[in-house]
Amino acid sequence: MKRATAGLVVSLVLLTPLPAHAAAPDPVQVLRAQVVPGRGVTVSMVTRMSADGRHLGTVRTERVTGFRKGGSVETDESTTVHFPAAAELLGEDFPDFLFPTLLIRLKDANYTSGGSLIPELPLGKKWVRSRWFESSPMDSTVDLFEPGALKALLATASSTGPRSAKGTIYSSKIPGRPFGTPMTRGEKGEKVAWALRFDDRGRVTRLTTRVFRRTNDGYVLGLGSDLRFTGWGSRVTIEAPPEESVIEAEDLPQEPGLLVEEKEPVEASPQGR
Repeated sequence: MKRATAGLVVSLVLLTPLPAHAAAPDPVQVLRAQVVPGRGVTVSMVTRMSADGRHLGTVRTERVTGFRKGGSVETDESTTVHFPAAAELLGEDFPDFLFPTLLIRLKDANYTSGGSLIPELPLGKKWVRSRWFESSPMDSTVDLFEPGALKALLATASSTGPRSAKGTIYSSKIPGRPFGTPMTRGEKGEKVAWALRFDDRGRVTRLTTRVFRRTNDGYVLGLGSDLRFTGWGSRVTIEAPPEESVIEAEDLPQEPGLLVEEKEPVEASPQGR
C-alpha cells in the first residue's frame, strides 16, 4: 500500500506543469510607464574630468526631475565643483565659473543662481531668468529622458543580464545633445563606454559613461560620469523662484565691448518612446 501511494505521488509531481519564469521587464517600456505627470525621480551624478590622464577635478550634481503633460521634463538641481589641479594645468584658459550653483529648468525659461553671478546681481535679486539654454553638468553625459536614448544604448549592448547591461556606442548614435554636443549628419563623434543597472522591476538605478575627446588645445579630455536614480514615482513639484527675487538676463550689467554669445532657445525635452 505504501509503495502504491508513493508511486501515485511521483506521477502527480511529474504531470504537474512547472510555473513559467516571468520574462525580464523591458527597461524601455518600464521607463515610459514612469513618465506620469506630477511624478519624477532624483538623479545624483558625480563626474570626474581628466586631461592627458591627469585628474582635473570632480563635479557633483543633485537633480530632481519632474514629468509634465506630454512627457516634458522639468528639473531643479544644485552643483558643487572641485577642481584642485585644473587652474594649475590650464592656467589662464581655465574658466573660474563653469556651471551655475543652482539651476531650474522650466518649460519656457531657465533660472540660475550662484557662482560668479553673485557679484553681478542687484540688491535683493538672487536668480537670473533666461529664455536660452543654460549649461548643466548633467549635459556632460547621456540624457535617458531624451526620446530614444535608452533604446539606443541597449541596441549596442555587448552583454546583458536581468539586472545589468553594458556596451559601447558612438555619440552620433545617441539622440539629443549627448555630452552637450549636438551632432550633425556624417559626424561619428566619440566612442562612449556605458553601463546600466536595473532594479527587479526594470527601472534604471545606475548609469555610468566614459568618453575621451581631444580639445582645441591638444589635450585628451576624459569624462567619466556616474548617475544614480532614486525615488522613481515620487511626487514632484518644480516651480519658478519668487518673482521679486528674479532679474532678466538681458538686464544684467555688461562690461564694455562684451560680446553676447547667441544661444539656442529653451526647448522642452519630451521623454522618448
